[in-house]
Amino acid sequence: MRGKVSLVIGLLGFISCLFMEGDEPKSTVFKVSLGLVVGSLVELCVFLVENRNKWKLFKTLILKRNQSVRVTVAYLFRIEMNGKYLLIKRHKKDNPGYQPVGGAYKYLKEENRELFDRLGIEPCNHVPRDEDTENDLRIIIKRRKNLIAFLRWFESRKNREMDPTREFREELIDANLLPEGIFRHIKYVFIGKHVEGVLKSPIYPTDELRYADIYELRTENDAQKHAILDLINRNESIYFATPDEIRNGSTVRGERILPHTFKILPR
Repeated sequence: MRGKVSLVIGLLGFISCLFMEGDEPKSTVFKVSLGLVVGSLVELCVFLVENRNKWKLFKTLILKRNQSVRVTVAYLFRIEMNGKYLLIKRHKKDNPGYQPVGGAYKYLKEENRELFDRLGIEPCNHVPRDEDTENDLRIIIKRRKNLIAFLRWFESRKNREMDPTREFREELIDANLLPEGIFRHIKYVFIGKHVEGVLKSPIYPTDELRYADIYELRTENDAQKHAILDLINRNESIYFATPDEIRNGSTVRGERILPHTFKILPR
C-alpha cells in the first residue's frame, strides 16, 4: 500500500511540473516526485522477488480462471528422533505408503454454507467419504478464480479447525501406539506452511493445489521421548525414515514413502 501511494503521489508530481512556473520550484517537485517513483519501483521489485513462488498460482488463475481445481488443506507433524522422522503407514488402497502423522483440516459446515455456496465450493468425492472424513478440507472449487478468496478465508482462521492434535491423537494415541496417560498434553510449534502451485494431479482427473501447515512435536519430558523411541522396530505401522529415504521416496526395505512427506524436512 505504501508503494502504491508513493507511486500515485510521484506521478501527480510529474504532472504538476507541466503546469508550474519557475525552474527552481519545478526542479524541486521533479526531484521529490522522482524519489517517490523510484522508491515505489524498488518496493515492487522486492515484492516480486519475495513472491516469485506464487506466480505459477497467479498464472493459472488468469489462464484457467473458470476451470475447476481440487484443493487439499492439511497439517503435518514433524516428529524427529535422533536424526530420523516418524512416519505412519497409510493403508488406503488409493495411495498406500508411509507418510507423516497428520491429515486434512475440518471446516464447520453450517457456518460456512453461505460462503462456500458463493465461492462455488463443494466436497471432493474422488476418494469416497465416510464419517471420519466428513467436512474435511478436501474440496473442489468449481471456478479457480475463487481460489484466492478461499485461501484468504482459511488464513483468517474463521469457522474451521485450528488445533492440529486431533489427527495426532487418532493415529497414535487412539490406535494404542502411544500411551494416553503420558500424552495427556501435547506440545507443538508451528514451523511454517508449504503451498504448491496449481499442478496437474498424478492421481485425480483435475488440477490440484495442496496446502500444508507444518508443526513440530516438542516432547515435554523423558517419558514422552522414550515412548516415541519405543516405537522403533515395534510396530510395522511406524517407520523412522532418514532424510535421504524421504527424498528418495523409499525406505531401505523398498517400501514406498508418499511424495508429500518431504514437506516436513527442514528447508
